[in-house]
Amino acid sequence: MLLYEGTDSFLEEVIDFKKAKYVILPVPMDITTTYLKGTKFGPRSVIEASRSLENYDSEMDFEVRNVAFTAGELEIPPEPSKAIEIVRKTVSDVLIEGKFPILLGGEHTITYGASLAFDGDVIFVIFDAHADFKKDVLSSPINHASNARLISKKNKAILIGIRSLSLEDKAELEKSKIQVVYSNDSLEPNAIGLKSALTGKKVYISIDMDVFDPAFAPGVGTPQPGGLSYSTVKKILETIVASAELVGFDVTETRPIADNNITEILAAKLVIDIIALNEKKKKS
Repeated sequence: MLLYEGTDSFLEEVIDFKKAKYVILPVPMDITTTYLKGTKFGPRSVIEASRSLENYDSEMDFEVRNVAFTAGELEIPPEPSKAIEIVRKTVSDVLIEGKFPILLGGEHTITYGASLAFDGDVIFVIFDAHADFKKDVLSSPINHASNARLISKKNKAILIGIRSLSLEDKAELEKSKIQVVYSNDSLEPNAIGLKSALTGKKVYISIDMDVFDPAFAPGVGTPQPGGLSYSTVKKILETIVASAELVGFDVTETRPIADNNITEILAAKLVIDIIALNEKKKKS
């Protein structure tokens, strides 16, 4: 395996890999970012931010403790295809060990790498401000703005929170019949139809932090006006986890800003929330 124990641990918890249910994988990939660089520092900053939070989630009356092993940062080469192969191989190794992968990014391209480790029956629910359906960017077919297109070649995808795309992207999405939930659509889980679409299915959740309104998450690589609130995303996550079999998730595109870590705090809280939702479901 490519894994080793990180020097910093999520929630300050040090747990043996063999005893862990979840494996947190920091992926400092920032190769194809086309606007604000710096997402490679995101994983470390989210882990540091988590150390200021409590393990106990009062909203769900559940304590996240002794379940997650924090790996050291993956060594990411500068060539996108090689970087994606590192991600694929690492996630595959985690799955072979019977563990649940949690990726911290890094640019959103890492989700494509993770998808290559799963079978085609896994549905990818992607929270993002951008459709990420470009054919290529800067002559590279593997990039953060082509993420959803690449994933959808093998896996069904549902996009939530979209508010930035071209007319060409829109036409391609309609042709592909991918479900797209725009940020100005009704975001009630029942209106989206998530329960009927996901019940009994295997699901991977991907959260690009720019899905949130910049007021909640200013520290991202490509911020967009408007966007979702934490409470809206939380409600949708609750429906997904309650309906489906969760097999992995990631939180990507965190870009640290000096003297403003609210984005990292939110990203870390999402990790805690999803683990708590998944663990509480198993215990119920």
